Amino acid sequence: PKIGDPTKQIYQEPNLRYRADDEQRTLMSGQVLLRGLFEQELLSSGDNKTAIIRLHTADYALDVLVPDEKKCPKTLQMKHEAYNSDEYKYWIDNSMEVKMVKTFVKEEMGLDEVPSSMLDCLMTTICTDRSLPDSLNDYDGSLGPTPWEDSLQSSSTSAEGVESGDDVTDMFERIANFAIKNYTFHYKYNDAAFAKQGMGPLWKEIMANILPIVDSANNPSSGTPLPKLALFSGHDTTLMPLLATLGDKVWSGTDWPPYASMIQIEIHEITNLNEGSDFPSGYAFRLVYNGAVLTERIDGCAADSELCDSQVLVNQVMIFAKYEERDCEAASVVPPYEKYEDGLAKEMKAASEELVAAPGGVWVVVVFAMFCILLGGMLTFFSMKRQMLKTHGYRQNSLALGGFSMTDMEDDERRFQSEDSPVTESGETPQQTKFDENTLI
Repeated sequence: PKIGDPTKQIYQEPNLRYRADDEQRTLMSGQVLLRGLFEQELLSSGDNKTAIIRLHTADYALDVLVPDEKKCPKTLQMKHEAYNSDEYKYWIDNSMEVKMVKTFVKEEMGLDEVPSSMLDCLMTTICTDRSLPDSLNDYDGSLGPTPWEDSLQSSSTSAEGVESGDDVTDMFERIANFAIKNYTFHYKYNDAAFAKQGMGPLWKEIMANILPIVDSANNPSSGTPLPKLALFSGHDTTLMPLLATLGDKVWSGTDWPPYASMIQIEIHEITNLNEGSDFPSGYAFRLVYNGAVLTERIDGCAADSELCDSQVLVNQVMIFAKYEERDCEAASVVPPYEKYEDGLAKEMKAASEELVAAPGGVWVVVVFAMFCILLGGMLTFFSMKRQMLKTHGYRQNSLALGGFSMTDMEDDERRFQSEDSPVTESGETPQQTKFDENTLI
């Protein structure tokens, strides 16, 4: 298969394919990386010519860079199965680490449970050099992530120690470790069933750049040259389930990806093959995560080897690398909020159901809704009218960001003809990112 096009710049398609979801932080992360990779090429395009890199994205609500329980209800069912499993309940009920954290949170912070936002709260506070409560201001990085098997065993500092007033150390990390394990439990549960279902569409995109190279007989190229570099810019919640799908030993399930983390999948052509070679397909892959080579952790790959035959990767992921053809139909699932409904919420729900069921109840609801709409419209009208009377003029300002712009493009060979953004059959929106010498990306 043909890879790249030597007549094009290294940062232009088909040499590079840049993919990101429609979030500012993911777009900017990709742009920073590309600026670092191709800075000299980007700046050498000439004073009268702007370097252009095409961006492939999609509507955020429809994108596939993270598992989405709304687009695929079966993933929600799998998530519920994980958190209702005996394995999860045993950890919650018997782990000394969990007991310690819950006791500390209740005694020192006045909270009955560890809130789901606790990890974000801790990290944003410490990373912006804001003050932590004295009882939590003990972070020194010495504890590190707690493996699952260790978290079920007795700790040198027990929950009884917290209750008796003994000093408890490393509580910042202990709470963070609990929050991470609690959040990511379903990623690895049941042989990573949730992660495989949720990340199948993204794996299909990734493998579309690899299969025509390593398995050209069964996946012939369409004739369009394949990219030399395919860059996907996503989230921490993209990387964790991706790693989980590659096997139980690849990712611990307790390590949260640091900022600017990266997974690299390299494809190597093997020449001068000998009989009995470790690479019968003629191609090998190398898996790297934040600089650490993880290839040998994948089942079927040789220990102490950084390279593994490409068919091991193909066999691992192509079983679930699906999009339209994947089964997303779910059985009846109890909405997650019903577990947490308090007495007042249940009473309000019952009263609403009784009202609707009563004779004429539906009309009462309709009339009340119409009255609310009319009242809201009138209040909005008079509020806006009052603001307009106070306004003597206005001025609209535009912000020039050092030549940075994103514009729409119909194809690689055409100049811009319309401000409307075309959407491809895959749901992606081709966009352009411009760079020049003063651009900060």
